[in-house]
This record gives sequence, structure tokens and C-alpha cells, in this order.
Amino acid sequence: MRPIRFTVIGVTFYLFLYTLAPVLSPAYILMFILFLVGNTLLLYMIYIVLKHGKAPKEKWNDGYWYSDINKKYSENA
Repeated sequence: MRPIRFTVIGVTFYLFLYTLAPVLSPAYILMFILFLVGNTLLLYMIYIVLKHGKAPKEKWNDGYWYSDINKKYSENA
């Protein structure tokens, strides 16, 4: 879980800084390079999460919509 956490935090922080960059009025070529780097990092983050992530034990078809809470939604009341 460790490589996923640092990758997600790092890429999210980079993309946050990228969204703030236009305030500084950088050159077009710099923004284009930052855009390409951001997309590459985003694809890398998706790859890391899919490869090293843990699949939840609960299944969508069994009525568990979210794996971070312990509640079954599709029960008949």
C-alpha cells in the first residue's frame, strides 16, 4: 500500500500546482511541457493503483456499494 499512497499524493500535489501555474503567467511552452508531464504522471498513477491496489472483498452485486463503510444497501426492509 505504501507505493500507492506516495504516488497518489505526489501526482495529486503536482496536478494541484499545475492548476495554479497560470496565475504566474508562464510561457506557453512551459505550460505545454507541464501538461504533458501531468498526463504522463496521471497514467502512471492509474497503472500503479490498478497493479498494486487491493480489491475489496465485498461485491457490488451482493449489495455493498462502498467498501469503506460497513453497510449493505440492497437489503429488503
